[in-house]
Amino acid sequence: MSYLLRVLITSMLVGTFSTAAQAANVKDVFNGDMLGATQRYFESIAGVPRQSLGDDHTFRVQGCDITATIRGGNVSALHMALGDKCRADLRTFIGDYAPAPASKLTIGAFAQSAGDGLRYLANCLTMCGNAYDPSVYAYWEGPRAADFMEVVLEVVLIDDPAITAANAWQDHMTQAAGEDYVMDTRFNCEARFDGVAAKAFKNVQVTAVTIGHELSVPGC
Repeated sequence: MSYLLRVLITSMLVGTFSTAAQAANVKDVFNGDMLGATQRYFESIAGVPRQSLGDDHTFRVQGCDITATIRGGNVSALHMALGDKCRADLRTFIGDYAPAPASKLTIGAFAQSAGDGLRYLANCLTMCGNAYDPSVYAYWEGPRAADFMEVVLEVVLIDDPAITAANAWQDHMTQAAGEDYVMDTRFNCEARFDGVAAKAFKNVQVTAVTIGHELSVPGC
């Protein structure tokens, strides 16, 4: 093979790989059109997963971590960790029920756009130990117009605003229903204190969002 031909082939390959790399951006991957897509098609856009655990496959796209849940060979849910440079546009999933993209997605902004119906859940609010950072979740199931899409907004309890909101919610429930009620996470079984949580977490920034169908949330 001549030197000129080798250079030409190398240039073509580099151009192909560069185009593929450029195609992988957050808007292409974390997108409502990806729900229901085959795993093969999803990975042709997102690339090779950095980690796989069961049905969950995590990809790094433009410095953002996006996890695709693959069931039966198709994408059933997408999860994205949020940050200053990692923003989620939920309008491609649920249309006008989603708030406009902003630098910070808050619980209140989503609730104002989606309307009433968020459930507030947690794996633990008190005596959680040091094994992991606990989280509070706001769960929403859309109407038929939104294809019954499910959304889970996660707030990791590490920053002061999130911790303050969780303490306010916890204190109210403890006074109203007792310590055992909170310890046993019985608030996950009913919506009685969701209004208190909504008020407490209104301005708290969401740290991750999951959207799709048959999502996993804390139970009773």
